[in-house]
Amino acid sequence: MMRRFYPWHGAYNRGMDVAELLPVEIIEALERGATVVTGNQRAARTLQHGFDLRNKELGHTSWTPTAVTAWETWTTALWRELLVAGEDSRLLLNRSQEHAVWRTVLEADEELASLKTVETLAEMAAEAWRLLWSYEGQRKLRGSGGSSDARAFQRWAQMMEGVCRTEGFVTHAQLEEVLRSAVQKGQLAAAKSGLVLVGFDTLTPARETLLETMRTAGMSISELPVSAKAERTVLVEATEEQEELRTAARWIRSLLESQEHASVAVIVPGLESERREIDRVFRELLAPELEDIRAGNEIGPYEFSLGVALSETQMASVALDLLRWAMEALPLERVSILLLSPYVAVANEERGPRAEFDAFELRKKRMLRPEISLEAMVALIEGSRRRSKLGHLLSALRRMDAVARRIEGLNARSHADWADAMRELLEAAGWGAGVSETSVEFQTRQRWESAFDELVTLDFDGISVDFAHALTGLERITRQTVFAPESREAPVQIMGPLEAAGSRFDAVWFLRAGEFSWPMETRSSSLLPWTLQRELEMPGTDVARDSEEARRMTKRIAESAATVVFSYAHESKDGTQRPSPVLHAKLASEDSDVPHQTVSDLEFVTARELIDDEPNRIVVSLEELEDIERVGELPDRVIPGGARILELQAACGFRAFAEQRLWATELASVEPGMDARESGTVVHKALELFWDEVKTQDQLRSMTEEEREEALEWSIREGLKRTAESSSTAWDIAYVEVQRERLRRLLRWWLELELERALPFEVRGSETEFADVHVGPLRLSVRMDRVDMVEGGEILIDYKTGDASPSDWLTERPDAPQLPLYAILSKPESLQGVAFGLVRAGEGRDLKGYSVGHGVLPKISRMKAATLEDQIAEWRRVLVNLAEEFANGDARVRPKTYPATCAHCGQRLLCRLDVTMLDATDEDLEEANRG
Repeated sequence: MMRRFYPWHGAYNRGMDVAELLPVEIIEALERGATVVTGNQRAARTLQHGFDLRNKELGHTSWTPTAVTAWETWTTALWRELLVAGEDSRLLLNRSQEHAVWRTVLEADEELASLKTVETLAEMAAEAWRLLWSYEGQRKLRGSGGSSDARAFQRWAQMMEGVCRTEGFVTHAQLEEVLRSAVQKGQLAAAKSGLVLVGFDTLTPARETLLETMRTAGMSISELPVSAKAERTVLVEATEEQEELRTAARWIRSLLESQEHASVAVIVPGLESERREIDRVFRELLAPELEDIRAGNEIGPYEFSLGVALSETQMASVALDLLRWAMEALPLERVSILLLSPYVAVANEERGPRAEFDAFELRKKRMLRPEISLEAMVALIEGSRRRSKLGHLLSALRRMDAVARRIEGLNARSHADWADAMRELLEAAGWGAGVSETSVEFQTRQRWESAFDELVTLDFDGISVDFAHALTGLERITRQTVFAPESREAPVQIMGPLEAAGSRFDAVWFLRAGEFSWPMETRSSSLLPWTLQRELEMPGTDVARDSEEARRMTKRIAESAATVVFSYAHESKDGTQRPSPVLHAKLASEDSDVPHQTVSDLEFVTARELIDDEPNRIVVSLEELEDIERVGELPDRVIPGGARILELQAACGFRAFAEQRLWATELASVEPGMDARESGTVVHKALELFWDEVKTQDQLRSMTEEEREEALEWSIREGLKRTAESSSTAWDIAYVEVQRERLRRLLRWWLELELERALPFEVRGSETEFADVHVGPLRLSVRMDRVDMVEGGEILIDYKTGDASPSDWLTERPDAPQLPLYAILSKPESLQGVAFGLVRAGEGRDLKGYSVGHGVLPKISRMKAATLEDQIAEWRRVLVNLAEEFANGDARVRPKTYPATCAHCGQRLLCRLDVTMLDATDEDLEEANRG
């Protein structure tokens, strides 16, 4: 297969302009020995990369790592200096340790005794604690009043301070205050070479106080703005959000084609929620070759600067599910993922058999609650006819089950012991073993190991825990750990507004710059007193102040590249909008002057004006092939499928051909409990058993209420017998009892209708099978729900627990041809009626159909034919025609009612249905059906 390579392939491996990454002012600062501290990790990585490139250009083969670091890394390094110098001996808590301390504090609060878990509350308390120390409010908290939640937090904060003081703990929120005190006491020497700050939009009060204390101690501190000379600044208005995104991608593509070495930043507020859609559109328009499922994601011209939770990566997600499976049953959907994962007991020769086992055995296993334990899975594979082809998987699961059984009997242990046990479980499962790892997978494994290292640090308090507690801790760590692969220095970097601080580019495109998206909503803390937050000027307490901070950030972004584009969609998901007020752009439609513009010389254009021409497309002429191959004749035997064959042929010839001749089926969806088909089957079975016992209406009327209830109870019990036998848990047993009560009410209601029928009847046949009957050229086997004998002949009854109407039988393509089929197989002269038995609760119950006259059925429906016998003759013509179409291989894609007929069809991928029509308006449907 040929692949098209675009001009930017390999551009991120080019020799980039050092000045683009490392401004001369920073070079000078580094050369005089200053420490450069950035406002975010991305800016630090960019400057470090620029420093390395510069040394390569200078011909150096080795050099000392540059003194460029993000604020959090810098303050942690200062803390280590204090420890090494012996000036402090307290433990600086990592986030997991702090979470454990907060959990201990909250669990000790008697007023929270009713809470089952304090996990979420501990995270909220840690965030409020961080805000409190960042804005130097710790001394003002006590006695500040507020809501009941705020008063509770005051109590917890006091307890937290006590624990930290008693145990010798320091939280990261307190670190700036601790360092300030150390500088003031002379325990930390001021660096003579100075400090350079890069990429800070604002500084919290705690940071400002620390820096001011350092200045007083003699340190030289300066702030260096990183900016570029603006050449063009544009505001683009798109009609809707999809057009905005596609316009951005096409504009970036055009830029990269004309400037091969350009660097572009795509800045998106709320990037987390937009990430998937951006990736889809950029993949289509910037790197269409990546649409090939065999292509790796690491070769594209764009990358996201913002990482994802480690737990969301495929490798880590599989590991967590394997560990959880060792403790408890997993939902079938997650077990399917494990069976098909390339990270579990890798064996290429087993890929096909595993997929077959998953589709045809695991997903068809009868379970009320669709989940399966590790032990049950081992047993299922051992009893599978595919066992010989699943040897590698079976061996791995047996080893894992053996380790899990041993772990189950262990008492509380340290986190370090449980970390070793988890590694043993994963090794037994063959997690990642034998995989030829990509760079990203290698980095994921390293990050996973660091998560284990963090788990082990939870032994700081000396408390032993059980396996479940340790696993919960690991899951929380992986959720909080952000994983981002090492940058490939791709030409297009996609990031949030904060991450762009301290960097400059050739071009910037700021997406979602509408009033509903930018500035982003800033929320205050629910655990801190509102008056205290207002006094300390915390985020979310003053709209004007928050807007001014967003304006400063916008101005900084507008000055970070020669070309900057802000864009917004006039119609957003939240409604019609204008540009963000922080831009203060004067639009062409406005007559009055705008008093202030955050972004200078902002030019307004529409999306179509910016990118006028659609990308060139190659029009390929339609190739037509004459299908002269005749479909093979059906074998001269009974064809499986029964009445379903005629039902599908009536709905769509292609679907009937695909499902009943090619045997193409979709994977069964697994839902908890009994699905509609199973529920209907139980109703059929219970009624079959009841009438096999009672037989006639006279007998039903002669029974006492107690006798009727006893017979009904026995029928329901036998009808649910198979389901009840598969019930193994308390949940299953309770579910079956709920179904039993539902059936009692439903069938009592139905028997009342049977008692009210005017003509006495005898149930001659329930679930009667007609083997090898002929319908035109087809030989079928069918099963009739019920045959009643009344005066003058028979009534055929088909039970339905859902919606059904006799009018469904009166077209050339009947929706439910079962009863018409039963009718043509009977003796027309002795047939008194055919009817749906609508076994439903409430007013929906009914016996509805066609009969020879009044009184046969509770209600009579109008037929097209003059008599029932004539109607049966018409049905014979329609059904024989459908049988001939199927036998002749009529596989035309011709749904009866498009797209309603196609809504639940599993063959849509094969027939290439226009799925957009499934959500079409009535006008769209009328036009499509006319066509």
